[in-house]
Amino acid sequence: MKGYTVEPGARVFGDRKGRNRGRGIRTLGEMDKCPGCGADNPTSSATCAGCGKPLVKLKKETGTSYAKPPERVDHNEIARKMKLDYTHGAKDKNERALDGILSLFSHFQKPQMDLHALLVDAANVIYKQLGVANVSIGLKSASDGFFRYEIIVGVRPDAEAAEKKLAYTEGQFSEDTEYKGTMIGKISKLYLAEDLPYKDDEIGTYDRTVLLGMRRLSPSDSLEADYIDTWIKGVNGKLLGWIEISGLRTGKLPDIQTIKQIEVIASIIGAALVQQRTG
Repeated sequence: MKGYTVEPGARVFGDRKGRNRGRGIRTLGEMDKCPGCGADNPTSSATCAGCGKPLVKLKKETGTSYAKPPERVDHNEIARKMKLDYTHGAKDKNERALDGILSLFSHFQKPQMDLHALLVDAANVIYKQLGVANVSIGLKSASDGFFRYEIIVGVRPDAEAAEKKLAYTEGQFSEDTEYKGTMIGKISKLYLAEDLPYKDDEIGTYDRTVLLGMRRLSPSDSLEADYIDTWIKGVNGKLLGWIEISGLRTGKLPDIQTIKQIEVIASIIGAALVQQRTG
């Protein structure tokens, strides 16, 4: 045993004068079961009486022992953990947005759907959960066929008043003769300030002074006059309305994930419109 150190808790053998002290056998200490077969053993045993495997492995200067095998997981803990994480766990931006989008379906479960309340909730999800600076939702009028803004969130009072006066034809959304834009998806169209995507009667809907002082330094930067239209469609792709958003409150353009989330919201509104009108 010469040259081996004593582990804490080991028994030490020596004479009365202390010779041989400092050299001894490391024992298992508190451990009284074999980690292999589970048989009970005296704490001073070096090998298991049941399976014969060593309980203590001696090594120069250091001692090591066999670790206990991992305990089996209680399956009830899995359900409890998932429930707590679902209800109280930390949520990132995308989880919060998904919660907001899912909440819109609750309007379909009411005896009588309130379309205006659905539009308000949809605009607030886009504004609050997706971080969009300005949100407007417009619908096609059943009386004259023109498209007008119905819900406006995040804009100045004077800009909101100016938007409420505007009316559009269906052709103004799909054609590029008056508004130059780029389709970035099947139902979303991007308009950039450099292309002057406004008519004279729309100048009051944005702050021209702010726009003149802005410069786009990065492809992700958003300017005052940038906006994205996401179409709300019904049966056979018929245009029923649109969601119009500006850039984000961070001063950046929305990323593709945000645009797709808004497209989901547009589809929900489209389904609500079809249900209401076919009743």
